[in-house]
Amino acid sequence: METTGSRIAYLRSRRSMSQQKLAETMSVSQSTVGMWESNKRNINNEDLVKLADLFDVTTDYLLGRQVDDGLLVAAHMDDDLTPEQKKEIQEYIEFKKAQYRKQHEKD
Repeated sequence: METTGSRIAYLRSRRSMSQQKLAETMSVSQSTVGMWESNKRNINNEDLVKLADLFDVTTDYLLGRQVDDGLLVAAHMDDDLTPEQKKEIQEYIEFKKAQYRKQHEKD
């Protein structure tokens, strides 16, 4: 199951960013980032917004809220993909949709 913590870890890894670097950027400790990613600590609203801005996604994406905004994505997944590969593709689609929504809410 996708969680806020797993989304943060995913976004951080896409940027090749260490937990320490994210902690410095967010002005929190590395252990705080680790607890966010393992869902052992809730993220306050201010930090949630900072993370969304940093990773250029919406807070809805970070929270796992599926927003029906009419964005359609055509995707074909071959039957020879592993469940892990299919999950990674779906995460990437959701990430790109969140980026698109964030970009267009500014307009």
